[in-house]
Amino acid sequence: MKKSLITILFLAIPALFFVAPKSFAATVCQPIYGGGQSCVQTGNVLINKTIADPKSGSFVDNLGINDNKFNTDQQITFQINVTNTGSAVIPTLMVKDILPRFVDFVAGAGSFDAGSKTLSFEVNNLNPNESRVFTITGKVASADKLPDQTIDCEVNQAIATIDSGVVGQDNSQFCIQKQAAAQVPSTTKGGLKVFTPQQVTTTPSTGPEMLPLLALLPSGVLGFILRKKSK
Repeated sequence: MKKSLITILFLAIPALFFVAPKSFAATVCQPIYGGGQSCVQTGNVLINKTIADPKSGSFVDNLGINDNKFNTDQQITFQINVTNTGSAVIPTLMVKDILPRFVDFVAGAGSFDAGSKTLSFEVNNLNPNESRVFTITGKVASADKLPDQTIDCEVNQAIATIDSGVVGQDNSQFCIQKQAAAQVPSTTKGGLKVFTPQQVTTTPSTGPEMLPLLALLPSGVLGFILRKKSK
């Protein structure tokens, strides 16, 4: 009897480590310009963050330092694509989108916390293999709020959680170009020098008309003297 009990316990203990294993997702990360990483966590939930190109309007994963850039006070649009890659319905999925420091929130689903610059919303009853797309609109800050450098690159981050556990995360990078003040060229296209316009002093309206009279005054005086001598 004791031998049978020992045998059962010996077989049961290893089984505890294999009953109902928790599925951990694999994470793939890529470095982005300016530091940090862009990560996509694969598993039951796939989240994909994209950004609209400021010129073409097409949505891409990232806009690097050599891609089209946003100007100050320009509208910026993000999209979050959430997909259930599992075989069961996900009752509730919480998504948080963290806006960069130089982007102001304009519109998007859910509630926005201005203090943390975070937009939060729920995705309910996401079926297997179902994808849902959410659009977020922001506006680039004005020039006086941007740093001194001409180009500043930022990262927008989206996080998906189930029961407070992170199941998906993705980032989108973009760059802002601060327009420099226009300057007068020192030379023309033909190579000629450009001189600073000189200030013009206006002569009083009575000045030019009096000049001919002043020129005749000596002649009048001389004539008067000659006439007096002749007498």
